[in-house]
Amino acid sequence: MRVAGIDYSSRFVDVVTVPCEGTGAPVWRSYPLEGCDAFDRARNVAHVMPGRAHSFWDGILAVAIEHPAGKVGTGHMLRIQGAVLACIPARMLVHPLPPAKWKRLSGCRTGAANHAAYSRHSAALLEQQGWTPWDTAQWPHDAHAAHLMALALRALLDAQEQAA
Repeated sequence: MRVAGIDYSSRFVDVVTVPCEGTGAPVWRSYPLEGCDAFDRARNVAHVMPGRAHSFWDGILAVAIEHPAGKVGTGHMLRIQGAVLACIPARMLVHPLPPAKWKRLSGCRTGAANHAAYSRHSAALLEQQGWTPWDTAQWPHDAHAAHLMALALRALLDAQEQAA
């Protein structure tokens, strides 16, 4: 089984899955959104992402999705989030994570880490698993964010299991 982290913008949806246990390789998938504006691109999510009945979701236990925060309006981002949520099977646990929380849970030193800082942190974790710096440089910052969200969700699930 795997857990997934989903980061999105009005241009891409990035999904990274990691094993629920151990240090198996993460898998990154990127879904580009097309359209002349953010509204049209939000309408495109269902056409590019695996739908609720797709086999992609079969081996996934739970999903972490970024819950946008910030000083800039988040309305267009919530529209994308809603479209992504509509693609995830209803049976699946979905946990919204604000940026500060997924950064903290994944081991970033500060909740306010910028794109470069959390991308470096994700790349360092990948390199500990044997990935080369060239491999990790191919990932955009959104893929690194999705990777850290998946790790944060795994940490949350581990903590819940230990508490039970």
